Amino acid sequence: MTALNNQNLLQLRFVNQANIDLVKPSFDNLPANPYADGEFRKRRYSVIKFQNGALKLQAAKAFVQDDSINTFQGNVERTYENLEQSLLESQGMQSIVSEFFELTGIDEDRDIEIHQFRMLAIDSDTPAAPEGVHQDGFDHVCICGVSHENLEGGELLVYENKQAEPCFKMEIKDGMFALINDRQVWHNATPMNKIDASKPGYLDCFVLTS
Repeated sequence: MTALNNQNLLQLRFVNQANIDLVKPSFDNLPANPYADGEFRKRRYSVIKFQNGALKLQAAKAFVQDDSINTFQGNVERTYENLEQSLLESQGMQSIVSEFFELTGIDEDRDIEIHQFRMLAIDSDTPAAPEGVHQDGFDHVCICGVSHENLEGGELLVYENKQAEPCFKMEIKDGMFALINDRQVWHNATPMNKIDASKPGYLDCFVLTS
């Protein structure tokens, strides 16, 4: 990847497991998702600012991506319920956002968008990222793994460009914190399958963007 020397393309660390444990229960309260991915992804979405060490919820807005970025459901205005207030006020969520703020070096006035996902394995090879190899149209994209149950697949894949083979692959483990330079590299995830077909299988994670 010589053309991309001297740039942080991917930063990887693990966050404190105690803080991850604090946010895990909130995923059981995710509402139904009425959009095209609703069969296999439950989610909430909030826009916040991180100011003086505190999360400040911003006015709710629809989430929309251009179809040049999201070929699966681009140009669709999607409105989701906010993250629960108890979650936003928790030490666990504050720790996760603080980590994102520190690694990105963004300004306090900048919006941070937080997506809370439960990705369900429902059929053979359920897509974790239905849009395939993609960028999200931000400077920074962070995947924070929270929990997984009865699941194979769903590994993070990072690419030098959309046509390349993946240059990085890793299981999204509980507490994994992967910050991607969304302007320089592309990402995707491997399909998901249940280990035991008779039981629910899922991956819980946050995606933070700015």
